[in-house]
Parts: sequence; C-alpha cells; structure tokens
Amino acid sequence: MIDALVITHGDVGRELVRVVEMILGPVEGFTALTNSGKSVQDLTIEIRQHLTSPPDRGSGISLLFIDDFGGSCANAAQIAVAEGEPALIITGVNLAMLLDFVTWRDTMEAGELSRRLVEKGREAISVLSPGQED
Repeated sequence: MIDALVITHGDVGRELVRVVEMILGPVEGFTALTNSGKSVQDLTIEIRQHLTSPPDRGSGISLLFIDDFGGSCANAAQIAVAEGEPALIITGVNLAMLLDFVTWRDTMEAGELSRRLVEKGREAISVLSPGQED
C-alpha cells in the first residue's frame, strides 16, 4: 500500500481528506497536514516524522500532495525528500486526484500512479460555461 500526506495552507488538506473519506469510507495511510502557524523548518520536521514512522507503508514510499508549487508546503516537502526520505511530491492537489489515488494505490507502483494522478488532476480542470473556454 502506498500512503499519502496532503500538505496544504490552512485546513484545505484536512477537508479534502474528509471529503474523500465521506465518499469512499475510512482510508488507512491517508492524512493531512497544515502549514498554519509553522515555519518551513517545523513543517519539514513534521513531514519527515510522517515519512519515517508510518505503521505499514508496504512499498516504502509515500506520495506527498501539495496545494501550491513554490509555497512553504512545497519547500518543506522538497527539503524532507532531499534529505533522503522516500517520497514523491505532487503539486496542485485536487479532489479528483485524491479519489483516484485511493482507488488505484494498491494496484500500481508509485511512479506509474503519480503520473496517472497528475493526468487525472489535469482532466478534472475545465471550463463548464458554454462559449467561455476562449
């Protein structure tokens, strides 16, 4: 099983995890972390703790879902992973991506899964108003 940590500004990540579990039921190895009130160093420590102490990671790798590329959440995740922790970082998290993660995490390897999730996340973004796509 591949586990995941959703790292976001404010409580966005917790709400995304809550909604996924509302739709699919409880999900083991799927949690959220906020950057609220934390320095990049504090956030890095919390990410590192997650990566070094999950109960059963199976594949030995985690996916870190980040809300915004270049912000403190992404910076902290990059520092934690650069220090040798086994993880893949995916930015631009959205609900479609997380639902797909939970659905496919037990049947795909992490690299293939991460590519699928990026594509799923992109597919979920569209203009729905007719004539407004230009």
